[in-house]
Amino acid sequence: MTGMAVPTAWASDSDKAAYRVPPDLFASDPRGPHPIGTFEELWVNDRIDDPSTSNAGDARKLMVQVWYPAAVLENPRKAPYAISPQLYADDHWVHKLAHVRTQSILDASLATGNNRYPVLIYNHGGTHTHFSGTFQTEFLASHGYIVVSIGHSGANEIRRFPDGTSYSNDGQKWRGEVTDGGKLSRREQLEIMLASSDVSLYVQDISFVLDRLTQLDKSPKSRLFSRLDLERVGSLGWSLGGFTSLQATRDEPRVKAAANLDGWPHGLLGPRGVVTLGSERPVLLMFGGEGPVPQARGKNIEADAARIEMSSAAALHYWTMLDRTSADWFHITMDRTDHGSFADTSLFKAHDARMLHPRAAHAMINGYVLEFFDRYVKGAIHESPLLTGKVSYPDAAVLRRLQPK
Repeated sequence: MTGMAVPTAWASDSDKAAYRVPPDLFASDPRGPHPIGTFEELWVNDRIDDPSTSNAGDARKLMVQVWYPAAVLENPRKAPYAISPQLYADDHWVHKLAHVRTQSILDASLATGNNRYPVLIYNHGGTHTHFSGTFQTEFLASHGYIVVSIGHSGANEIRRFPDGTSYSNDGQKWRGEVTDGGKLSRREQLEIMLASSDVSLYVQDISFVLDRLTQLDKSPKSRLFSRLDLERVGSLGWSLGGFTSLQATRDEPRVKAAANLDGWPHGLLGPRGVVTLGSERPVLLMFGGEGPVPQARGKNIEADAARIEMSSAAALHYWTMLDRTSADWFHITMDRTDHGSFADTSLFKAHDARMLHPRAAHAMINGYVLEFFDRYVKGAIHESPLLTGKVSYPDAAVLRRLQPK
């Protein structure tokens, strides 16, 4: 591996919608055998005082969107990409995508029958929305999962909630800080930032959502009544959400497996950190291969040593984690991809011919992730051709360690 893609999503997303995004953006994406339903709700954790706000007594409020196998409808109403754009600032980029529709049916009934579906928790990237992985959440739901995406308030640029209350992240910050960079290299500054950043609140959000799902599964008034298999739970996410999912394998015992999509090791690198301890649950790590070395193959180009040092140092933390992981692990690098390739963001701009087409990248990502969760959450006994290497992609390099049976 040559180094992880620098997380450009840490920057503003204001340029995302300059390209004219077609309204049927998701219409051609391959999906599984199930029609997909979705709904969005505000869930309130009144057991804690939200540390992301400075007002004492503020309950922790989360926007949550659920995708699930749905009943077939004669006149389906396709869900908009952003169900509640009014919750964001007036100049937020989601308003430029108001015309986009997904493949999901808004408020559809769950598929008929008594099947209990395994649950996957999706965690978004820092400064992104909870629906920024729709290419993946819809895909997984269409293959028989109930996917619950958490809008982690404080990391998603939300400004208000449906109950009429406003929100401002003026308390806890998830990013670490470097108070005096001085003569520190970019790598040294990165190390300080990673060590001082904190994802514990977002792991706590996962635990709260699983508690809430347990209640809903037992409530006859819930649309999810008796349909959740909470003995089979996985977590995945992009960027910040990817590392949050990995940390959840240490702190939330209900999470049986986790997938990290191009996420850097944000915080908790100390005694409780998954990097320090490794994971006791199966993990899948996927990274973009747009780094400086793949780009230089067959060329002689100027290089930024500080950037290479920084990305290589971040990658080294994950090799430490994997060495200390006692369960099966997979490490996948995809050439000709960048940070945005692992979310919807690559679909919001004209395709760069030097990069893997976003549809192709998404198909590869979904293929690996589906096999991983089928194997380690569903407990499927069928072969996993991508994970076993019987099927491979020329742009993907898969490294793995499987524990003896």
